[in-house]
Amino acid sequence: MAQPKLSVSAALLLVMAGLISARTLDAAPVKSAALVLPERPDAFTLRASQILQRQITRRCAATFTNSGVVDLKIELALQPDIDQESYRLSDRPGGTILIEGGDMRGLIYGIGKFLRTSRYDQGGFTPGTWRGASRPAAPVRGIYFATHFNNYYEAAPIEEVREYVEDLALWGLNQLQVTFPRWHYSGFSDPDAQRALDRLRLILRAARQAGMQVTLLIAANDDFKSAPVEFRRVPVPDPLKRRGDFGVNLCPSKPKARALLLSDWRRLLDEFKDPGLDAVEFWPYDEGGCGCENCWPWGARGFPNLCRELSGIAREKFPAIKTIISTWTFDTPPAGEWEGLRRFLDSDRTWVDYVLADAHEDFPRYPLEQGVPGGRPLLNFPEISMWGQSPWGGYGANPFPARLQRLWNQTQRKLSGGFPYSEGIYEDLNKVICSQLYWDGGRPTLETVREYVAFEFSPQVTESVARAITLLEVNHDRKRLDPVALEAFRLLAEAEQKLTPQARASWRWRILYLRGLIDRELVGTKGRLEGATLRKAFEELTAIYHAEGAHSMPIHPPVVP
Repeated sequence: MAQPKLSVSAALLLVMAGLISARTLDAAPVKSAALVLPERPDAFTLRASQILQRQITRRCAATFTNSGVVDLKIELALQPDIDQESYRLSDRPGGTILIEGGDMRGLIYGIGKFLRTSRYDQGGFTPGTWRGASRPAAPVRGIYFATHFNNYYEAAPIEEVREYVEDLALWGLNQLQVTFPRWHYSGFSDPDAQRALDRLRLILRAARQAGMQVTLLIAANDDFKSAPVEFRRVPVPDPLKRRGDFGVNLCPSKPKARALLLSDWRRLLDEFKDPGLDAVEFWPYDEGGCGCENCWPWGARGFPNLCRELSGIAREKFPAIKTIISTWTFDTPPAGEWEGLRRFLDSDRTWVDYVLADAHEDFPRYPLEQGVPGGRPLLNFPEISMWGQSPWGGYGANPFPARLQRLWNQTQRKLSGGFPYSEGIYEDLNKVICSQLYWDGGRPTLETVREYVAFEFSPQVTESVARAITLLEVNHDRKRLDPVALEAFRLLAEAEQKLTPQARASWRWRILYLRGLIDRELVGTKGRLEGATLRKAFEELTAIYHAEGAHSMPIHPPVVP
């Protein structure tokens, strides 16, 4: 089905926003293209070329060939006069489009920019005409994949996860972080533990191939469920029920418990000799913590003391490794943790490279008003998956651009980047919004929404689908659905008629469309889970997420026929 021409007003909005050029809108699509690579391309350039081809050929009928006459040539090159992680798009004589990166990551990001400013129709591929250079603002543009409870990252075919990692790299993300939750397992020899480690290594190798650095997050005093009971922590005060505790945290003030923690940490680092590690992050709570008289306040005493020793071991194994210390739920409620950490790092900050801060709700005030402990760069940890909805992802896509804009504004541009928390793919748009805030903190989140919609679906539906997304956010809280859900679904249903078959069948469109459909149905049933429409929608989401065996999402109570 050929896409109709954009209306004048829709086209003008896209051009004014810089998301697509007037020449791209007017140009005729090309059906064949060739890639021009260096005479002896390295493995990464070859991989980048494969990513570019996959993106284009999956979205339209265009083909790539190395023989015969073609409609378009795209040249990929590394250019040392460009800053690292930056890119430049320009034209060569004869109509060849040149994409240059200052390094391998910059090349990937330049390819991403080219793809996002292009257009994909049934007739072929219309190359974007955006030209210029761009460089990122924040040095740490990460994503954290939670790998537990048999969620998407654990359950999906590894090739699907690999391609998803590549998709995220195209948006400028440069670090992938994973964890190995030891409390799941009885020890390193546990077959389930070995399967989990194998999976993590495959995911991190995929990140390496996409140009990303790789990071291991670990709860500082978490250990295996086989750890002796007498080694275990004193539960931490948690009157607000924010800190989490599966009961297998050890007390580092007990010499034998500390020796076990250090020994298991050495072994865990050895498990990641290949693919290697660029950074480690130590986590205080959920999971973690000890409330004994020698460790409490945990964030001021037991935690940084243990982290310093763990960091030293990490640098023995990986001399160039960076250390991130998290302050998640510090002083919740107040216990002197922020001030205590500041005093601790004032005496010795040599082992810390970054301090990470965030919370379940608003961004913590202490590092913004009192300064970051140790004077280290500050990172955030946006909660893009679980906030405000249960089951996570169970209703489809959960975009909240207004919330992310509000939280970003709170940080007063004092961030050096961060690692959004991800449980799956249903928050794909939230990941992209965060990636662009790290790339250019002055860019409004709604502008990123428009770029996402134009790229993933069609420039033809940019404004209507962006409007639908803002209405879906109104109903993020599931306690009481506003009737704006009816308008959101109407906009999505009308937009679907204008999409190519490829866009219409994509999982990104399906989770967004199903979210609109589910909200509409729940407004009609006054929140009751009943009817064949809801049942089929939930079944489709489960299949998209590979969540048939998931512990937490998207499991629903039975839908009444």
